[in-house]
Amino acid sequence: MRSLALRAGLEDGNFEGYDASFGYFVEDILVGCAALKNKEGMFTVECLAVSEEYRRRGLGRSLIGMVEAEAVARGANQIWALARAPGFFMKNGYREMDPDLPGGPSMKGCGTCSQFNNTCRPAIVMKML
Repeated sequence: MRSLALRAGLEDGNFEGYDASFGYFVEDILVGCAALKNKEGMFTVECLAVSEEYRRRGLGRSLIGMVEAEAVARGANQIWALARAPGFFMKNGYREMDPDLPGGPSMKGCGTCSQFNNTCRPAIVMKML
């Protein structure tokens, strides 16, 4: 997942502690991935990445659907994401939230990232399940 995520432009970080992860493979090569994390009852979409050559084929939408279904199976009624591409999430039923709203993910690390407001214009997004 780390290799695909970095190739897709996500920042390097901790790729551990996920409750479930999903992937699409072409032969034995991972071309799409996403993960679910549940931290103290806050369910989040993590590490959503699709290889450039496989984008715009519905893989991202399918991966989000898998993560959402798993979250519901684990008792979630909403799911959050710190979205690098908020428009993609909003096309899939998410809405942008106030980053200072309690209960959602934090953008506190974004300000120190070299990609912030250059190649990444993140937003906190949430969807009711």
